[in-house]
Amino acid sequence: MPEQTVHGGAFFERIGVRLDHLERKDEVVSADVLDAWYDPSPRVLAAVRQHLEFLIKTSPPTHAEGLRDVVAERREVDAANVLLGSGTSSLMFLALPRLVGPGERAVVLDPMYGEYAHILEHVVRCQVDRFELPLDGFGVDVDRLASFCQGAKLLVMVNPNSPTGVGMQLVQMQALLERLPADCRLWVDETYIDFMPGSQSLEPLVAADPRLVVCKSMSKFYGLSGLRVGYLVAAARQVDELSGLTPPWQVGLIGQLAAVEALGDVEYYTAHAQTTMDLAKTLQARLDSTGRFVATPTNANFVIARCLGFSATSLIERCQADGVFFRQCDSLSPRFKDDHVRIAVKGPELDERVMQTIDRCLTD
Repeated sequence: MPEQTVHGGAFFERIGVRLDHLERKDEVVSADVLDAWYDPSPRVLAAVRQHLEFLIKTSPPTHAEGLRDVVAERREVDAANVLLGSGTSSLMFLALPRLVGPGERAVVLDPMYGEYAHILEHVVRCQVDRFELPLDGFGVDVDRLASFCQGAKLLVMVNPNSPTGVGMQLVQMQALLERLPADCRLWVDETYIDFMPGSQSLEPLVAADPRLVVCKSMSKFYGLSGLRVGYLVAAARQVDELSGLTPPWQVGLIGQLAAVEALGDVEYYTAHAQTTMDLAKTLQARLDSTGRFVATPTNANFVIARCLGFSATSLIERCQADGVFFRQCDSLSPRFKDDHVRIAVKGPELDERVMQTIDRCLTD
């Protein structure tokens, strides 16, 4: 069987992958995946419930044209610069082989979301070089990164980064884009950027720089993970080329309606972003206070922490026995040696359950 990337979602082993025991969902804490802890906007739920039978049985607009137009309006870009996909994963598999070729050099951050290195190494079969972020803080040195990209055809970043939660502001990203080689493209995954206080997207810059591609999931921030909605923003010529290679009906009708309604409820999601960041700070502080972790300040809905003197796998296995799931990070960097965990924010009550379980498992 071809190699596949390691992802979270082990909690489904407790619920049942055949989905015939969904009542067990309330028995577990799924902090090993980065899904929203809050429900989708009430506008989303009301619209879907009102038209549910129609939405289930009806074929959607072929290329999600209406959703594309709404994304363009909300993100202040031209509709010709937007391509919809069945989550960002489908867009990654579609677009990355068109941005860099076999044997060419691509750069990824280390640590970073593992699907990118997998696609570049095993699907595109290009040379992948890892720009190693300092393990103390995981900050990005723009000048060093730009220099490291000499001779590369593509730089792939997640901002804020996963699994570190460390984000770069617009002025830093613009400086990086200016310093990159003229023939090096920049792919930026902004799935978590709406959590980041004071953040500004690179999306409006694609019209002026054809090297730039911005990819965005609507799963995490908008609470639509189960519907698989994502999009990318790129130069119109690039989008036109990719559109011709994209199967029809990439986004189902429920997903299209839910995404349109979610994009329209800015107030709801802005409030939950602030609450999420407050919870993340609390989670970071709780981990640090144990004296058994060093947690990294985050700009996203999760916290990464280094384990001090114990095995991450051993702790995770003990916590899973109590129904608490979080992520062991070795698959996200070859430099991790069973010594980092990543824990998603899951709301006040479940975060407390996570910490109580960790405390108990570390002292037993």
